[in-house]
Amino acid sequence: MVSPPVLPDSRPAERISVAPARSDPQGGQPVPKESVANVERRYDRAGLWVAIVVTFGWQLAGVAPVVVQSWLKYGLATSGAVTWIAFTALGAAAAVVVLRGGGYGLALPLTICPILLAGSVIGSLMAPGGVIGHFNWQFAVVGWFAVLALWRRRLTELLSFYAANLVAGGIILAVSGEANRVSVGRFIALGCGISALQITVFAGARMVTAMARRAAQAEDELARTRSAHIAAEAVQAARRTRYETITGTVAHLLEGLATGQLDLSEPDARQQVAVAVTRLRRYLVEADDVPDQLWHELRACADAAERRGIAVDLVTPAGLVPQLPLDIRRALTEPIISALAATAAKARITVIASADEVAVAILADAKLSSPVPDLHEAVECSHDPDGEMLWVQARWTGPSASPS
Repeated sequence: MVSPPVLPDSRPAERISVAPARSDPQGGQPVPKESVANVERRYDRAGLWVAIVVTFGWQLAGVAPVVVQSWLKYGLATSGAVTWIAFTALGAAAAVVVLRGGGYGLALPLTICPILLAGSVIGSLMAPGGVIGHFNWQFAVVGWFAVLALWRRRLTELLSFYAANLVAGGIILAVSGEANRVSVGRFIALGCGISALQITVFAGARMVTAMARRAAQAEDELARTRSAHIAAEAVQAARRTRYETITGTVAHLLEGLATGQLDLSEPDARQQVAVAVTRLRRYLVEADDVPDQLWHELRACADAAERRGIAVDLVTPAGLVPQLPLDIRRALTEPIISALAATAAKARITVIASADEVAVAILADAKLSSPVPDLHEAVECSHDPDGEMLWVQARWTGPSASPS
């Protein structure tokens, strides 16, 4: 009889699939990689929260005491309390909209920015001490609320708002008769200094977000490259294993034919060739994605026998065949291949399965010159010749099955 084939442990190449992942620095296990969009969204949200905290922190800690002081000293009408409440409400509305992912269109800026600019103008006109006086907080603070309203918009739109606020304040400064050298210098320093700080928060957050996005994209590309390399190595290793398996199946036959040591007129030689051909057909279908892999491989073995003129009756499995490893399936089909190779005219293959036991049997008009060896510790092979008929069975017993 033909010596049993070498059963490799690796799976066929077509079953290998490697998804992009990054490694856990502690356990070394692959973990899901955070998407570029999530990274960008996280950093953008962090920058937005910085702007929100600075805006409302200054509104409460810096501006509210000034409003109270002005109220007590000059009365409610000129204290700016109404403007303070309006600015706070508009800023809260803008923050909620932007935090929820809105603010990309023109609706939010066109609704809030004109009101903010009007509040700055009213504050400059009514505040005690004039445009650059201690109580005209609206001119300096209005830019923080514009940052929130224009967070999803371009920097040029924010700069346009600052320019409009500076122009309006400058006009009021000139009309009110405060435009002397010192006042103009203080006005320019106040407007540019506050605007520069607000622009820094706005542009800085976008710069950090862009850097995080580029870093995430680089990491994503590196992960894809590594995954492709790992997949290529795995496929190559599986192909090499399959090549060695197939070579071990047919190499000695080809060598025997080349040297003349194998005579195809002999029954044993023809049987060896039949075994090799059937194994090759089984190898070709081992990577197919089918519900019942064992029955699919038995079907390939039966097809190989039918091509030699053998009438094979492959009965549908009785019971649900569990998912079996490759080495177990090969150990179950190898006795069937040997019996089919020795079959003269007809054979019947049956499969009986349960969750922890699978038995594959063949009844054929065949004669085996030697018993089929067990190819796996969990698979037991037995045969029983009865006149012209031969019964061969390979039975796999799972770890949870009780001994019979």
